[in-house]
Amino acid sequence: MTWRAILDRLRRKLISIAPVVLAAVAIFLVAWLLLYLVTPFLPQDWQDVLELLNRGDWHEARDQLRVILESSEMPIEIPFVLVQALQVIVAPIPGQLAGLLGGYLFGFWYGLFLTMVGLTIGSWIAMLLGRLFGVQIVRRFVPTDTMAQMDDLISRGGLWNFLVIFILPGLPDDAVCFVAGLTRLSLWKLMVMMFIGRLPGMAVLCFVGSSAGEGASEGYVVFAVAMGASLVLWLFSEELEAWVFGGEKKNADQT
Repeated sequence: MTWRAILDRLRRKLISIAPVVLAAVAIFLVAWLLLYLVTPFLPQDWQDVLELLNRGDWHEARDQLRVILESSEMPIEIPFVLVQALQVIVAPIPGQLAGLLGGYLFGFWYGLFLTMVGLTIGSWIAMLLGRLFGVQIVRRFVPTDTMAQMDDLISRGGLWNFLVIFILPGLPDDAVCFVAGLTRLSLWKLMVMMFIGRLPGMAVLCFVGSSAGEGASEGYVVFAVAMGASLVLWLFSEELEAWVFGGEKKNADQT
């Protein structure tokens, strides 16, 4: 593929995600409006945190938020890890938001560590449920269209296929954990693929979160590598998806 073809593909992909970006901006504005409306009814300490954030004092806001969370006499790492694990299984909270919060509250390295611990626990439980209870339980957690898309993946069951899915942005990697349990592959090998595949995306999210909080100058190398890998995977996602799912997608960009 020539550089011209790669640039043309980049242009088309940027255009294709424009509606998603606009939708995200709209959701953010709606969320901001709702938060503005409910702020007067929140406890005073939470109002103080929001006021600090509004003034751009991210450091003080983070410290105040930690004080609030630590007032429960339970280490805040425990509920954070539990939330990360549960979002894999039942998805009440977007994993991206939890990753950002981890970096913000705990800094880059510790936040990334806790995030990966939670994801590892949740992913292991999802795979174990699929392994123990089979397709019937998986269908309760995985949409029918997603199951149909992954039929070929289940039948072939290669470890590399699962690694690619976990790495590629936008694919239902939480659902894949349940599907992975249906295969005959070793659970510990699947867990290794999950860990390696999720790590780059979580590193980016934790870096962004930590940059708003304490900062993490030592994480710039990890951030750069993760962003570079994500960009390459994003550009060539059609080829990777076609290879993983056994499709015959036509690549109109090749010259």
